[in-house]
Formats: sequence, structure tokens, C-alpha cells
Amino acid sequence: MSFTQADAAARAGVAYRTWRRLESEGKASIEDLVRAAIALRCERDLAALFPEPAATSMDVLLQQQRAEHAAAPKRRLRAPSSKASS
Repeated sequence: MSFTQADAAARAGVAYRTWRRLESEGKASIEDLVRAAIALRCERDLAALFPEPAATSMDVLLQQQRAEHAAAPKRRLRAPSSKASS
């Protein structure tokens, strides 16, 4: 696909200035980003930007952390050595 910036902006339904800002500064609203992705036919790649959350609530997150902590191998601590000075 080879579109001019004006053509791409028109296909996406965003202002030309918005498209230029998206390209040059990487700044855009989520809505404009999605519109641009659809216009460029790469909307499937957007899913990688929004991974599944680690937990659905703080309670679930705390449970996951406790389980990870319990499953972690225990580290053995050594007592400080008492070397006698000669």
C-alpha cells in the first residue's frame, strides 16, 4: 500500500494534521490509532498492545503473589563465619 498522508488520513477518517502528528510524534488518541490501523489493514496487530491483565481484582493478584511466593525455592541462609584473627 502506498498512500499519501492525505489519502491515508482520509481513509482512516482522521484529520490530515492528526495523521502527521501520529507519524512524526507517535501521538494520537486510542480511537485515532485504531482508525489508522484499520485503514492500513493491520488491526490484528493491535491485540499485542493490550495484553490480558495479570489479575481481575486485587484479591486475585494477592492470591497469585502468595502462591508464587510459596512455590519459590527456599534459600538457605548461612550464619556469619567467625574467623579468629591470629
